Amino acid sequence: MDPLLVTTALALCGIVGAVVLVWIVNRQPIGTDRMKEVWQAIRQGSNAYLRRQFKTIGLIAVAIAVAILVIFEASPPVTTSGHADYFYAPKMAGAFLFGVVCSLLAAYISMDAATRANVRTANAAGESTYRALRVATYGGAVLGLSVISISLLGLSVLYHVFKDPGILAGFGFGASLAALFAQLGGGIYTKAADIGADLVGKVEEGIPEDDPRNPAVIADNVGDNVGDCAGRGADLFESVTAENIGGMIIGLVIYFVLYYATGVKPSEIFILLPLLVRAVGVVATYSGVGTSILIKRFKDPMEPLRFGLFVSAAVCAVLLYFVTTLSFGFTSGLYLYGATLCGIAASILVVLITEIYTSARSKYVVDIAKASQSGPAITILSGLSAGMESTALPIIVIAIALLASFIIGQGWAAIMHIKPFLGGIYGTTGATMGMLSVAGMILTMDGVGPVSDNAGGIAEMAECEEKVRERLEPLDALGNTTKALTKGYAMASAALASLLLFQAFVLEVARYHSNIWDIAIVSRLELQVLLNTLEGLGAALPLNAVVVVVGVLLGAMLPFLFSSAALRAVSLTAYQMVEEVRRQFREIPGLREGKAKPDYAKCVDISTRHALRLMVAPGLIVVVTPIVVGYLLGWAAVGALVIGATTSAVPLAIMMMWGGCAWDNAKKYIEHGHFGGKRSATHAAAVVGDTVGDPLKDTAGPSLHILIKLLNTISLVFIPLFLMYLARAFGL
Repeated sequence: MDPLLVTTALALCGIVGAVVLVWIVNRQPIGTDRMKEVWQAIRQGSNAYLRRQFKTIGLIAVAIAVAILVIFEASPPVTTSGHADYFYAPKMAGAFLFGVVCSLLAAYISMDAATRANVRTANAAGESTYRALRVATYGGAVLGLSVISISLLGLSVLYHVFKDPGILAGFGFGASLAALFAQLGGGIYTKAADIGADLVGKVEEGIPEDDPRNPAVIADNVGDNVGDCAGRGADLFESVTAENIGGMIIGLVIYFVLYYATGVKPSEIFILLPLLVRAVGVVATYSGVGTSILIKRFKDPMEPLRFGLFVSAAVCAVLLYFVTTLSFGFTSGLYLYGATLCGIAASILVVLITEIYTSARSKYVVDIAKASQSGPAITILSGLSAGMESTALPIIVIAIALLASFIIGQGWAAIMHIKPFLGGIYGTTGATMGMLSVAGMILTMDGVGPVSDNAGGIAEMAECEEKVRERLEPLDALGNTTKALTKGYAMASAALASLLLFQAFVLEVARYHSNIWDIAIVSRLELQVLLNTLEGLGAALPLNAVVVVVGVLLGAMLPFLFSSAALRAVSLTAYQMVEEVRRQFREIPGLREGKAKPDYAKCVDISTRHALRLMVAPGLIVVVTPIVVGYLLGWAAVGALVIGATTSAVPLAIMMMWGGCAWDNAKKYIEHGHFGGKRSATHAAAVVGDTVGDPLKDTAGPSLHILIKLLNTISLVFIPLFLMYLARAFGL
């Protein structure tokens, strides 16, 4: 059977499943008129923001598509066997725009599903916590299924049309660009509103979270949807897309090597393996979601979701055995199957490690809560300490998975009679695909977070019964952990994929040097030129070369510069929000007493305007830097820049994301009655810690793995520019 037919069919099955889940969510009752009123305000605000954000991203995308056309037209035409392809530039630009559209579609679907499920989750809590969790899981599963299925469908269609993973790099670039702006803009929006609501509402006014008297409360709930849902949807869409493309390009290397060695065109299964693994993930997501919603009795809401993840991983492990052995033969397939198991095991370990540092019962969370008794300074120090320590275990897990899969790949290379290094790289490709095979269930768990958070806010603002709010409280803490889990998982997958993405970049440089594109007509003589070029390029990256050292230094600096710009954007927007909330409490008579209604729209407008304006500069820093470095110093400097950025971004992101989540859950631990409870000095200190952690965990931190992937896809797309670099005029 044609693998592309399988992947396309399962992608469509995933999309149909997401549509059915939306229908199931819509059948759930909304609740009281007051709940409906609050819900409509959140939904309308979310839609209004996304419309304006999508227009901004669209304008930037069109400008970049024009730049792609100009750069490719200025470079020598792509040829294979003497045939020039003058349509290569439009193909790349079209794939780029298609990637932008698909990424934004994933973002919108994620937000739409969350805003449909949030009020229904709040209403379901009137019956039981289980019912609330079930509705929230339905909403989260729409995110999980739609993101992986749209990515799978887009890549399958593009490969069917162009038969070239290099063109797919344009699709990945578009997905990464849209994801960066969606995540960054949503993060600025949500954290500015959250900080304004917390600092003035909780600390200064002493009112509960999501109290309807707080002017920033609607903006805060809108932010959960545009940041944690829309932003995360685009975010994980680009993750599974970029890493699939990298795996397909590595498969193309294996295809070329085997073709040259045997003189017989091998099966395209080497190229299509990443898509087949993603198709398995669709089936596994159904299994995991179905299992999790059947568990009715639990002490911790994380239990059914965690069990669903384990089931999803087990289904992947079983199905991938058949995919690899049937596609490659028993012995050869068994090696690749072992490599995919390394990735699956790494994903489960990262999830468990996340809970060690961020769960509501974590030792680190309790220690931060205890430290808050000494004031905000000690709270911040203890959170920073926990965040820094949390980087060790996940990076060790990723390192072991990389080494183990590389060694397994070398064993596979001996059977295939190819060079051990190439086999090792293909082994790491299998591990990366194995880790991403459970992405659908991880995304489902992530989607539960903002849905539950919004449900708690709606229940508070609609003044629902106390039992409803009590049943939603455990889901609120659960949401922090699942969001931290997804962010850590995304960063871990980016780290695991770093080696294969870099090797994919080197192959594309070799293809441009050798002018070999159409795999249907390439000759063995041309393949010999390509493979010789590929081997020679490795010598162009010596550690003592000045352009390599400069590239590594610039790359290591870039995540810090980007994070600084992102945090500054949050602080500037939060300042405006805090002043506006203070003004309303000061100038609106009866607001503190609940006799007057705040101006929610003003706070929504502040977050919207500032987020859209301030998201552009940090995003352009990431886009422009590798292009300028590549044009000035060449492709080797860009490769070194990507390595430097990956090396610094991985620990920096984990520190910010998990440390920020620990601060947040420490605050919630105190709010549950520990160390003085709400409105105590300890609680005020914990709120300050949470305020510091919020932009770290929801704005800068989760944007960094997108930064890594965006740098990789930019490096793949703009190779023609990098090969015309200026530095060779100076002998560099």
